[in-house]
Amino acid sequence: MKLRYRKLAIYLSSIFVLMLFINFSINYINKKPLEIINFIYSDIHEDFEIEITNNLNDINNYLKEYSFIESHLIKRKNNKISIQINLKKPFALNHLTEEVIFQDNTKASIIYFKQYYLDNINLIDISKNSIHINDYLNQNYQSLFSLFIVEQIEYIEDRRYNLLLSNGRVVMLPKVIDSKLINFIKNNIDIIEKSTNYQQFLDLRNFHNKTIRLK
Repeated sequence: MKLRYRKLAIYLSSIFVLMLFINFSINYINKKPLEIINFIYSDIHEDFEIEITNNLNDINNYLKEYSFIESHLIKRKNNKISIQINLKKPFALNHLTEEVIFQDNTKASIIYFKQYYLDNINLIDISKNSIHINDYLNQNYQSLFSLFIVEQIEYIEDRRYNLLLSNGRVVMLPKVIDSKLINFIKNNIDIIEKSTNYQQFLDLRNFHNKTIRLK
């Protein structure tokens, strides 16, 4: 009989302790102000925002793992926290690898970004593996894109590029993209555009051997 009373007393004591803990937790939560977290002009996906929110106490180290983030800024005012995430500038989007390629060759899965951000990346990379922006392209792509309306780009054999234009034509670039090539295109683009032979492609692969092909 005494054993049964002892077990009952232990059981009731456990219930009492549990109730005290629950009461303490509720009071603590009620006294603690609710934090409101807001992401400013955010291009990152909602799921990634939640992950960042869960790592606010060590956010600097946490965001170092994501090389596509250029910088971040956190402002606290009372119980409001504002977070601004600045991304690096995108270069192209590859649907095959499901990656965004940034201008410094950083690559990141599309899962980190909102759909409207992905939709606003105008250049599509159709390479089997995400494009590598070599020094030639890095130094001259802005000039090339001012001469042609480029919709897609392809990295060929890890050495050169094809540009796919909005009119369906293909510009086959040589490995070496330099000022000589750019100046040649600038000086002859009107003649090339008016050529009846230029319907499918402009082959500049042997440009430095003073040979180009049109079809």
